[in-house]
Amino acid sequence: MMLSHAHPELRGAGYVVFVDSSRRYVDCSDGVCHLLEYSRDEMLQKTIDDVSYNASETSTLFAHFLKTGQDKGEYVLKRMDGTPVLIRYRAFAFDDGCKAAVWEPIHDWRELYLAALVEFKPAKLKQKIEIALAAIERARQSQSAHSQTIDEQKATDAVSALNALLRNIG
Repeated sequence: MMLSHAHPELRGAGYVVFVDSSRRYVDCSDGVCHLLEYSRDEMLQKTIDDVSYNASETSTLFAHFLKTGQDKGEYVLKRMDGTPVLIRYRAFAFDDGCKAAVWEPIHDWRELYLAALVEFKPAKLKQKIEIALAAIERARQSQSAHSQTIDEQKATDAVSALNALLRNIG
């Protein structure tokens, strides 16, 4: 159960996190725990760096956030099993000292695949390819577990294209 937070920007969001100035999680919604596959107790022992797919960029991004009081964009998190998950986020540093972010996970492998295709920065391209490949694999696993159907030919074609891109960026 989340602590009481009265900020209207956070109302109704399923994925909300709260951090302190040391980037340690101090509260989160149940959706966050489910998304990253941690228990609440485990999550509250983590820092932003611990759940970041590429922790080398967190200190710079967090410093910018503290300076401006807000931020938004896309970010790659790491589930407990190490697989990447892409989110859109909006972060807020409120006047009362509360630092919070609302996450919106991007689940659809097709959207992740397209995001990789349009990325032009090599470092980000490699990361987005890894995310898209992991999402396709999760969709395939979910299909067999939940009797959902994905277009297997489209998924196979996407994997082939992503692997070709990966080889080209070396």
